Amino acid sequence: MTTDTQFLSTKEVAEILGVHQKTVHHWLRAGRLAGTKISYRAWRIPRLALDEFIAQNSNVHPKTTIHVQKATDKLTTAPENQGDFVLPQNSNTSPGTGMRHYIRDIMGEDSNGQTNNG
Repeated sequence: MTTDTQFLSTKEVAEILGVHQKTVHHWLRAGRLAGTKISYRAWRIPRLALDEFIAQNSNVHPKTTIHVQKATDKLTTAPENQGDFVLPQNSNTSPGTGMRHYIRDIMGEDSNGQTNNG
């Protein structure tokens, strides 16, 4: 049986999605998940319907990409798509260095940890 014609039970769908079987029954009755009722309590869900349900309810869109740009100190937006972000990656500093400098500036300390009273 190919994935095009594969049917899943509510228990199998619940295990795949990590939810309770009653949640799957609720989605079927509400029409959020497509399925066929084969008896009083039994449903069968086509694999394609489950895949569509996952795609529609996912908060990660397939067109969203993250670009990592090396040797920059700023978070910038990629010019070709306004929704793409470029994460800063500077090999000259250790992780958290920018935050330490920011906190020192707020606290009025110099790089040696001494408070500036000027």
